[in-house]
Amino acid sequence: MGIKASTTAAVYFDNVKVPVENILLEPGDGFKIAMNILNNGRFGMAAAMTGTMKGLIQKASEHASQREQFGGTLDSYGAVQSKIAQMALQLYVTESMAYMISANMDKGAEEFQLEAAISKIYGSEAAWNVADECIQIYGGMGFMADAGLERIMRDLRIFRIFEGTNDILRLFVALQGMMHAGKQLKGLADAMKNPLSNLGVIFAEGINRTKDAVGLATASSVAQFAHPNLKEPADQATTVISKFGITVQDLLAKHKKEIINHRRSEERF
Repeated sequence: MGIKASTTAAVYFDNVKVPVENILLEPGDGFKIAMNILNNGRFGMAAAMTGTMKGLIQKASEHASQREQFGGTLDSYGAVQSKIAQMALQLYVTESMAYMISANMDKGAEEFQLEAAISKIYGSEAAWNVADECIQIYGGMGFMADAGLERIMRDLRIFRIFEGTNDILRLFVALQGMMHAGKQLKGLADAMKNPLSNLGVIFAEGINRTKDAVGLATASSVAQFAHPNLKEPADQATTVISKFGITVQDLLAKHKKEIINHRRSEERF
């Protein structure tokens, strides 16, 4: 269907013996090595999608500035301008994630699997949307092979599948993200077993629950990291983050370890 420049073949191992000197790390660490390889592949995917989207936006912009319809070029119409603006937005987000992850890696960060998964999900779907809109701007011409867009779209389809399907990665992001909340709830449960010795922990949780009930944010404000002109939306984001955190805790308290089997809730996370 696509990526025909890539050589893909089946490899079979039948009773293969590996010399001791060729073993990587320690026996049993193979899964860790495989996951690191996947993390590196996912991180690079956002960078690759960035280049693809830049090329698509350039083609869409050039066509829109030259193609005349209804007495004007396509780029003079708000609907087309909106499409190109949205394409540029998705490019900016994807490129920003690629730079952020690579910067963390350059600084020596070893734990970046969550960010890599998020960038892979967003980048692959953003690139698909940008390709789709580029074809839409081209109209019938975009559907033809001569425009070169159908090949790009065929190539892009695999990116939502390999290096871990986006469906599975969404579950991974949700479960990985819930781990911190799970640890907090476990700490609270342990504190409740001996309340007199853990009044501070219990009291702090009670204050957070009360704040949430009256609509006050319990998370640290993100406004301190934003430009002063963005204080209002930053405060709104802080409130939403707080509500999200409470929702996660409530669902974890309800389902406990069985949360892993509630895939619809995980996808919403």
